[in-house]
Amino acid sequence: MRFEAAEWAVVPLNNPWARDAAVTGAKAAHLARAAVAGLPVLPGFVLVPAARVPAALTGDEVLRLAWRTLAGEKGREPLVVRSSSLYEDTGHSSMAGRFDSVLDVRGWDSFVSAVRTVLASARRVRPLRPVAGDLPADGMAVLVQPMLRSAVGGVMFGADPVEGRTDRILVSAVRGGPDQLVDGSTQGVRQQLTRRARPVGDGTVPRGGGRLLTRRKRHQLVGLAKSAERVFGGPQDMEFGFDGDGRLWLFQSRPITAMPPRPSRGARLLGPGPVAETLPGVLQPLEEDLWVTPMSHGLTVALDIAGAAPRRRLRRLPVVTTVHGRAVADLRLLGAVPPAHPFLDRINTANGARRAAAWRVGRLRSALPLLAVDLMADVDRALAGFPPTADMLSGHLLDAVAWGRQALSALHAQESLAGALLGGGSGATAAGEGLAELAESRGQGLSHDELVARHPVLLSLLPPALAGRAPLPEVDNVTLLPRGVDSLPVREGLRLRIRWVQ
Repeated sequence: MRFEAAEWAVVPLNNPWARDAAVTGAKAAHLARAAVAGLPVLPGFVLVPAARVPAALTGDEVLRLAWRTLAGEKGREPLVVRSSSLYEDTGHSSMAGRFDSVLDVRGWDSFVSAVRTVLASARRVRPLRPVAGDLPADGMAVLVQPMLRSAVGGVMFGADPVEGRTDRILVSAVRGGPDQLVDGSTQGVRQQLTRRARPVGDGTVPRGGGRLLTRRKRHQLVGLAKSAERVFGGPQDMEFGFDGDGRLWLFQSRPITAMPPRPSRGARLLGPGPVAETLPGVLQPLEEDLWVTPMSHGLTVALDIAGAAPRRRLRRLPVVTTVHGRAVADLRLLGAVPPAHPFLDRINTANGARRAAAWRVGRLRSALPLLAVDLMADVDRALAGFPPTADMLSGHLLDAVAWGRQALSALHAQESLAGALLGGGSGATAAGEGLAELAESRGQGLSHDELVARHPVLLSLLPPALAGRAPLPEVDNVTLLPRGVDSLPVREGLRLRIRWVQ
């Protein structure tokens, strides 16, 4: 990625321009506002396209001076170089982890290289919700701050986004920086706190982690959550770190996206329902981001198209979410539970199920099989074009992840519609085809990995996992003969592609 200092303006975080999200991006603007309000924010500056701030200083000498202010005269102090895109950390989309950040940057050459890396990620990232083409480079700003070596770091929600409770604060903490939680490599200590810093519920405390969130730290965190809520007008999703002296620092603050209002008693019924077939186990945070978010988006689209739920409610509440790491769905929205008042539901002429049934004789029922065949062919071609993950560079891997989220959203939407509109078809299932292939392969002396590589339909028998694939099941008394993936009905073909993409 080309980077010319003359084309970029240096905006310190204490400059009034820094507080304008249209200039510096929401991430940097939030930190600038927090610093002005007295919240504990590290100093820093933002690189923005010069055209956004005509009065700001530009050029190589200006940039080197700003860099030396943070890195020291000899440039030995470590820095962190992060994205601050116009498209992330907004009230509608966090896009967490979608753009690059570079930690522990030392020296001028490494600094320039880190800036190029962050700017290049604006071209590579494809958001889940469509925008006009890829994100333009001028939509990106670059936030530069000192690299703080956190003794304890983590993430904090100023409210409970699952239950919609504003009287609860959720904290996850680890030894070291919060990046371990953000990238999903460490689970850490998880606690739910009252607004008086008192722990409630069971929480999650791994071995040796009991002293991470001491009473003093809990009170500091709750104080920060309340202060951020006053500054920004609502509960925040924050990243924080405690330094070696026990001082608390705010690294990032953004609105909590998809924060539902707390439902009245009996308004929602959450449970595993049909989503447990796809996501049966406990998910790590990265798995939730990769699989639950596109599932919820796809099912929302399907319910909207079918007219099976009020659009206002679909916008307000996620169809699929997680509770303690397990995927759960709104069972009433999905029609998995009977209504509270069956008689009133029967006489309701605007019943969602009746509106959905009208599609059975409409244009969607006839068009959906062809749309699904096209989608499955596109997915198959894309999957065939990806090299093995072990051979992917980081950019290729991020491209694959971004594509996978988009593909899963479309697959879930069409799979849901196929189940509602097309019926069961031939009765064949991907799992049945997998069992038939497994039975026929017995006695060939192949390992489980070799069998999966030869017959990808076997993945329909395994739950998705980022690491540690489960063993294939033992088969007994299976007499079916495999008929090939092409023999599967539309819905089962879509289900199989969902597992392949995962």
